[in-house]
Amino acid sequence: MSLLNTAVAIFTISNPLGNLPIYLSFTDGDKRRDRAIARSAAFTFVVAMLLAVFLGDALLGFFGISRGAFQAAGGVIVLLIGLSMLRSETPKEHHDPKCVERDQGSTVKGVVPLGIPLLAGPGTLTVVIADPHAAQGSGRLALSVVVLVLAVIIYLIFALGDLLAAKISVSALQVLTKVMGLLLTSIAVQMLFSGLKVAFPQLAGS
Repeated sequence: MSLLNTAVAIFTISNPLGNLPIYLSFTDGDKRRDRAIARSAAFTFVVAMLLAVFLGDALLGFFGISRGAFQAAGGVIVLLIGLSMLRSETPKEHHDPKCVERDQGSTVKGVVPLGIPLLAGPGTLTVVIADPHAAQGSGRLALSVVVLVLAVIIYLIFALGDLLAAKISVSALQVLTKVMGLLLTSIAVQMLFSGLKVAFPQLAGS
């Protein structure tokens, strides 16, 4: 799986546009506080994802799980997420601000639930750990750059949240979700097949 595919998968699953209503429900018009929440969410995303990049391979080794098996299993998980997006079955906590407690401090709101588990959740962490680039030093550095770039994009989306919310209609967001769901489903199938080929080398030779 290429780094571009990985970046698309992470961005699609983290779904910062879909999580924008939750971010906006935490804001109160104070630009400094609002951007503190956005920074906190992006920073939490970076920390969680980089931990997965650099410790994921060791974690697989500790439990005796082959990278091929994990990649295939990750493909199934990502496939289910992609299919749910195609059916517009986004989990309630991804779009309903009422599902989130409002009495937390701004920094805490950025960490939980925005940073974890909405941005860096099981799906995104699985994609990173399953990525073949995470198995080698140079690949980890490249993957880290991808994570940092995505974190900047996430921060900008949240920081410009009021403007984006005014410009993007609900129907446009639904269409975008379905398109991203189709891309994610295709990437998931590729992950599944690649994982099976690694786990069962005889499949590649057949």
